[in-house]
Amino acid sequence: MLFQSYVPCWRTQVATVYRCDADGGNVRMLSNNAEQENTPWMLPDGRVLYMRWEYVDRNQLLYPHLWSINPDGSGVMVYFGNQYPGYVMIDAKPIPDSTQVVAVFSPHHGNREHEGNVVVLDAQAGPDRPLRPRQISPKIALANGWMGGPDGFRDPYPLSADFFLVAQGNRLLLMDGQGRTQTLYEAETMLHEPCPLQPRPRERVPPPSWWAGRP
Repeated sequence: MLFQSYVPCWRTQVATVYRCDADGGNVRMLSNNAEQENTPWMLPDGRVLYMRWEYVDRNQLLYPHLWSINPDGSGVMVYFGNQYPGYVMIDAKPIPDSTQVVAVFSPHHGNREHEGNVVVLDAQAGPDRPLRPRQISPKIALANGWMGGPDGFRDPYPLSADFFLVAQGNRLLLMDGQGRTQTLYEAETMLHEPCPLQPRPRERVPPPSWWAGRP
């Protein structure tokens, strides 16, 4: 959090990407974006994938998309969607044994709780290649024409290329690659961030850039 820094369009403090040690010490800011950044997740090659709200000299509502950054704060670049206005691309995570990621596309500048549609995309052909995103969740149309809504999905976690843990309301769902769902658990309150408690391979640790650690 950049304290005393607020987004230009509302009374909301700016949150950006930080890193820290496993014990919570040695906190270090990686990004100095003037707008919101959310839901960082490690890619297999060691980069951090996250949602960056980009509206410097452009519409303030339409460009919260996927970016990547190295763990030392270098190499900030578009990952996908910077020329696709109208969606918040958020909660992205890499799909095991593939070059794809799964994410939520939330309409306009985002529904509450990051709710929207579950989308699989591959950025290997470029950050703005048409037709690369593939929606797998059932479409939910609202009266205003946007997709998503209070019955939308959130926080997808890829178990494989064909199966995903997904939260919806107070339910934990298993969703397959065709968008079919099965309820695994129903709680009394809203569920967030389903994730299996199991070991996973450590992502690659990229070497620091030449200027890492310099003032």
